[in-house]
Amino acid sequence: MNKALNEQQLKAICEVLAYTDKGLTKTELEHILLQCNITDVGNGSYSDGYTYSYGLNKRKWLYNCFAEEINSRHSFERIFQFIEKVMNPINYVSVEKRNLYNNMFDEINKVLILLGVEVHRDGTICETIKARTLDEVDRRVNSITKQLYNRTIHHEVTKYCISDFLRKDYFDAVFEAAKGLSQRVRLITGLKSDGSKLFQEAFSKNDPHILLNKLETDSEINEHNGLRELLEAIFHLVRNPAAHTPKIDWRIDENKALDVLTIISFAHKYLDQCFTNPNKTSLM
Repeated sequence: MNKALNEQQLKAICEVLAYTDKGLTKTELEHILLQCNITDVGNGSYSDGYTYSYGLNKRKWLYNCFAEEINSRHSFERIFQFIEKVMNPINYVSVEKRNLYNNMFDEINKVLILLGVEVHRDGTICETIKARTLDEVDRRVNSITKQLYNRTIHHEVTKYCISDFLRKDYFDAVFEAAKGLSQRVRLITGLKSDGSKLFQEAFSKNDPHILLNKLETDSEINEHNGLRELLEAIFHLVRNPAAHTPKIDWRIDENKALDVLTIISFAHKYLDQCFTNPNKTSLM
């Protein structure tokens, strides 16, 4: 790999690989150093049987190992080999290690893509177009955007929450997406209300603003009512708790957030099929 790493990039790589909770253990790092023939310079810890002094933390220790390798060989080749061995998927076949792998895969690529290289899913490093800004890095690297794409999440969802999701702020992501659902119904109908009142007015059985079908059969009436109830359910399950519960107390992880956004997306796709009541003035 004909690429050079500056001090900041090298430190950033060590921050990812040797991160306290989401990186490799010191034993795992030592093993890969040995495989790559990179000298372990030691972390400066000391023990004489009576006293013990702590040395450098993992990240500073790994940085010193890399710096010694670069200074002695004037080459970055073994550093890139080290990264490839760390990111070899064979090391993460167990289910409990998948989150570790996915996190490291994203985070290491956020550093490398600014250099003009990236790690592929097979663990190899290849050249790519160099990213210029952090926003570009997030768009190209973050696995969340890929998951949203794989679930074919409706654009009316992503336009309200993609920036929150890229920051992994799942609370605000689902809250904003739920508000976006209400906003779309208001824009279609011209109504000013919110929540259950909005959806009941918009999809009223006797005088609806929005129609999913012609309401001529029991099945059509049930489907129309079902969409209204879905919208109300999303409001009660997501919008209300997020609006009235302190952010710190309303726990939501990535998987749950993706599930919620998928349901909101499902509702938007139904709205795509709707048409306005010709007897009502609308903005649709």
